[in-house]
Amino acid sequence: MLLRVSGQSDSETYNINSVTSDSIDPGVPHGDWLRALTEAAIHGDWLALADIRPKAEAAMGAQQTLDALTVAAAFNGITRVADATGIPLDQPTAESTADLREETGIQRFDYGEKSARYG
Repeated sequence: MLLRVSGQSDSETYNINSVTSDSIDPGVPHGDWLRALTEAAIHGDWLALADIRPKAEAAMGAQQTLDALTVAAAFNGITRVADATGIPLDQPTAESTADLREETGIQRFDYGEKSARYG
């Protein structure tokens, strides 16, 4: 199932490995600001977020900054619910994302470390 145009390709090239590496440019506009906002929000670093947010707003606009933080919060919540309830990755998604998950290193994610970090 796809949301709107999420499955369509365009001529833009994005580096999906940037998901798991801070040193890789994702190839999206304002990628550094998006990463900084997301990292601060997900890690609950409210002092850093208070410093980053006005700078991001100046660079990419207030609405885009709000949208980025909203998406980060929503995905963090969705992931926590899925993890807490033990929802497994469905077979079609597992098959269609196998290479992507291997390439980005997501398969190496340690759920025990996440539990220890977030309690």
